[in-house]
Amino acid sequence: MVRNFPYRSETLLQPHDLEFRMILEHPRSRNSNMAVTGYLHCEDGIFHQWVEGPEAELRIVERCIYESRSHYGQTILSRDAVSTKQFLGWHMALGVSEKNSLFDFVAIQGVRTLHRTEYAAGVLAFMRAQSDTTSPF
Repeated sequence: MVRNFPYRSETLLQPHDLEFRMILEHPRSRNSNMAVTGYLHCEDGIFHQWVEGPEAELRIVERCIYESRSHYGQTILSRDAVSTKQFLGWHMALGVSEKNSLFDFVAIQGVRTLHRTEYAAGVLAFMRAQSDTTSPF
């Protein structure tokens, strides 16, 4: 059984910032060693991240997320146990709004952003659509 937790947070970093790229390197290495996969999308100062893996490892990742100074206002959208990963092989995929907009996607799909479970499903649908057109890294 695999666990996951999508969340959103706020950041002052922009995708072109060196610090933004640097914050991806350590989690990718850590996630690879812990069998954690996921997808990070940055848009208009908002991070949306889908994190999945073994429960014990996710507790470690979650603690790191809350301790990070690169973002704030973390809100967990859901916590689920599932039979398979959504982003197998993606230690931390990255999407940015310069290419595609999550906000446009959820608006067009009529996703209610105040209903966390529905919002998490909409975020996942967007990320899955993006990952289908991108190579893992």
